[in-house]
Amino acid sequence: MVAILPSLLQAQPIWHMMHGAPRPSRDSVSVMATMMGTRVSPAMLGRARTELLLTQPMAMWRGVRFGGRMQFAAMLNAERWTMPDGEPVAGIWGEGFIDRRHPHTVVHEVMLAGERRMRGARVSLAAGKGVVPFGTDDPMARPFTKYPANHHFSQVLERIQLVSAIRVTSHVALEGGVFNGDDPAGPTAQPRWRRFADSRAARLTLWPVPQLEVQGSAAFVRSPEFVTGVGFDQHKSSASARWTPMSGALRYVLVEWARTGESYRDRDIIAYGTGLAEGVAMRGRWSAAIRLERTSRPEEERLIDQFRTARPPTDFTIKGVTRWHLATGQLAASLPTAAHLHGTVFVEATRATSTPLLTPVLLDPSDVIGANSAWHLSIGMRIGAGTMAARVGRYGAGAGGPGTHGVRAEHRHDRAMDHDQADKSMTSSGAGR
Repeated sequence: MVAILPSLLQAQPIWHMMHGAPRPSRDSVSVMATMMGTRVSPAMLGRARTELLLTQPMAMWRGVRFGGRMQFAAMLNAERWTMPDGEPVAGIWGEGFIDRRHPHTVVHEVMLAGERRMRGARVSLAAGKGVVPFGTDDPMARPFTKYPANHHFSQVLERIQLVSAIRVTSHVALEGGVFNGDDPAGPTAQPRWRRFADSRAARLTLWPVPQLEVQGSAAFVRSPEFVTGVGFDQHKSSASARWTPMSGALRYVLVEWARTGESYRDRDIIAYGTGLAEGVAMRGRWSAAIRLERTSRPEEERLIDQFRTARPPTDFTIKGVTRWHLATGQLAASLPTAAHLHGTVFVEATRATSTPLLTPVLLDPSDVIGANSAWHLSIGMRIGAGTMAARVGRYGAGAGGPGTHGVRAEHRHDRAMDHDQADKSMTSSGAGR
């Protein structure tokens, strides 16, 4: 293993994850983490707060066997130890945290997929714990350090699932899956296995042209907040367009819309919506990114720690609904690679503003924060080694972009390229004479 690590841990351009690059067609190992200082003003009762954090400490392994007919994906997350109290992000919420992003589970993903061709189509079946075939990519694989507030509206993560996929042509993919509805209760919490298959999701993805990806998806999630299955159910919808130009300064644009409606015993209760647009431009080693977001959020009763809410909720009521507008900008520069390491230094700023959406609001976040708007300023460095997957959360025939004919074909192409490169090296050094 020690002997092959240098070939697996190959330094890559810093924005490889945002380009929509092909999935790895051979084994790859990668690690990454972000070290930063964040200042939020105001953070609590009108006072600013500064924190030093290590976020998104991840280790990823992508494996391919039997000429691509079997694929393995695993990702471990150490946020349980590096940020047990969460990361300050005004407007975000979920899994018992509010105005702070919760640490994700230690086993973020472990999926095994089998794939084959049938009458010209690629079909696959994948099983394990991972990202449900709904919505857009995990924000971990997107340009910004701070997660968007709509994280729990636009993705469904860390579920035990069975996912089937079919790639009818190189431009059409359909995925469907069943999974457990309960959100993780904590970073080390195990899914409720008896709830497996009580929820479902489906996603259709189109590539009209190589640069454009369009997806529409829907999901039914049974009682995510109450692990016993007696809480509100969620009916989720999502649509997005992703543009990845092949050349020029503009490298990536994503526009997404999502809606989550909550119901109880087939009776509609309330619905929340979100819209987001983000993009990245690059010139040399420098990049600039911007994200605009509008998301509605339920306001729940807070605990003595004002950044936490009761989990599960103490009752079926909420204290109000607020609408959050967030604007984020980032300026970054990739560092010269050294050995198998790559890195980026960045500065990222966000302005988050809340307004009551339903009145009366029994709990207005401005009463907790001390204002109806807050600024985040983050300065830090993201470091990594190896090739992080271009996309996170697509498995088997659902992975890859337009024109992808399967891992087997990519594997053969890579082997041919390797042999060709080896021949060139031998000739240039005189070994081939």
